[in-house]
Amino acid sequence: MSCPQLVRRTANMWTSLINLPRTAALTSCRRPRRALSIAQRHSCSCRNHSTTLPLNASLAVHPCHASAGFAHNIPYPHPQPFIPPPLPRQEQQQQQQQQGEEQHEKEQSTTFYRRELPPHLHSFTSPAGRALFKECVQAGQAEIYFSLSGNFVMQSEPAFCGLGSLAMVLNALAVDPGKRWKGVWRWYSDDMLECCAPLTQIRQKGMTFRELACLARCNGLRVVAKRADQVSREEFLNDLRTVTASEDTHMVVSFSRATLSQTGDGHFSPIGAYHPEKNQALVLDTARFKYPSYFCDANLLYEAMQPIDKETGLPRGYFILTKGESQPISLLKLHQNIDWPRLNRLFCHDLPQSFSLMEHLEPSDIIQHILSSLPADNGFLISLQHPGIDLAGPSDELATTHAVQIQRLLTETVAHPMFTLVKRAVESSHLASHSHTDGSLALATILLLAAPRELFVTLSPKCVNQLSAARDVKSMTPLVRSEVERITEQLEVMLNRNCQCGKRGMCGIHNV
Repeated sequence: MSCPQLVRRTANMWTSLINLPRTAALTSCRRPRRALSIAQRHSCSCRNHSTTLPLNASLAVHPCHASAGFAHNIPYPHPQPFIPPPLPRQEQQQQQQQQGEEQHEKEQSTTFYRRELPPHLHSFTSPAGRALFKECVQAGQAEIYFSLSGNFVMQSEPAFCGLGSLAMVLNALAVDPGKRWKGVWRWYSDDMLECCAPLTQIRQKGMTFRELACLARCNGLRVVAKRADQVSREEFLNDLRTVTASEDTHMVVSFSRATLSQTGDGHFSPIGAYHPEKNQALVLDTARFKYPSYFCDANLLYEAMQPIDKETGLPRGYFILTKGESQPISLLKLHQNIDWPRLNRLFCHDLPQSFSLMEHLEPSDIIQHILSSLPADNGFLISLQHPGIDLAGPSDELATTHAVQIQRLLTETVAHPMFTLVKRAVESSHLASHSHTDGSLALATILLLAAPRELFVTLSPKCVNQLSAARDVKSMTPLVRSEVERITEQLEVMLNRNCQCGKRGMCGIHNV
């Protein structure tokens, strides 16, 4: 081969090597691998893996690395989290028992099973209490006990002492609630007494003296409410003698537990007996989960009514309750979704202030201004208590009677002098654009008859006399008067509870 030919052949060979891929070039340049024996292959598999990348290894990510961590693909075993071996069955039971005991100890330290009576109070079931009660029976001062004990109920909530006391008295006086308790039975329980204050509010804060009086009247009882600062000790003791010797007159006492050296503060409970010689009164405590019934010195019980109630700024007292003539179910009710603080400002501040700036007002002008200022979403604040599914009776006798009474109430209200003023005021104002029937105007009439007196304090003497004549109780039929009195008291209670200026607490109504 000539020299020029050798040079051309060598140049072509280098050109072809340069144009080959890197892996192919390396493969072609690598020395051939020797065949390994079985022993050599075994020794290689047991050898530690080298971190040096083989020449023929691909740089692409292996498919298994995309779904699991790198460590999971290494062939040697990985460290696992420590899982304690299961306890033997006996040890598990011991551990559960220990946990249960710890939970029980915690409950025992944060909950209570009753309280011990102070030594100066005698439990009704103790030897001293039984001896006192026998002497009360012999003296004829435990007559009221039998109807109460036959209808004794324990309050169902810690703050339902007032409701529990009232339910007990209503059942003892055989008042038909006119609505179901459960099944087909009509009966009073404390959780169905909702009228002058919502149950949700009572469950949180309890009841005030005035609210219980209002609730008792709403359920058809005749109520004589006596505050402790308006009653002498002798009058209280005389009332104790009279009530406990009667079979149809009951007494519910509102007192401070702290004065009796008990835990807590305000409480309601009925009286079951009185020992005149030893001056001991039997308090049938409705909170049986806390204290049993007990005999208490009547003078000390009188002192326990004197402390000021933080909620009202007034002392407590007691009620004398008898069965009234009015039916227990009211024909009318106040709306529940009323903005009471706003309504209180309207009746006690805004409207009286606007009346003081107006001159030459006529009764129709005043009525028009009042009705047009009421919240639009509540109508005239009052609605009819229609008979519902809780009015029980095999032939709907109660529902029929209720409907007849409502029609009679509306007819008698339309005939009242105030109705003429209301109709004239509505027809001469923008309220005429709404469709008002005689029924709705009758509800507006009852609202004005029941409106609080603070609403009219800034009017001229002439207007006051004209409205007073129209609002005179003597011009009302007995049915209209009973419903107006119920709405009046409910308004007073709700406005007083939601008063933000603190000036309504000193005004009284119905001797409350």
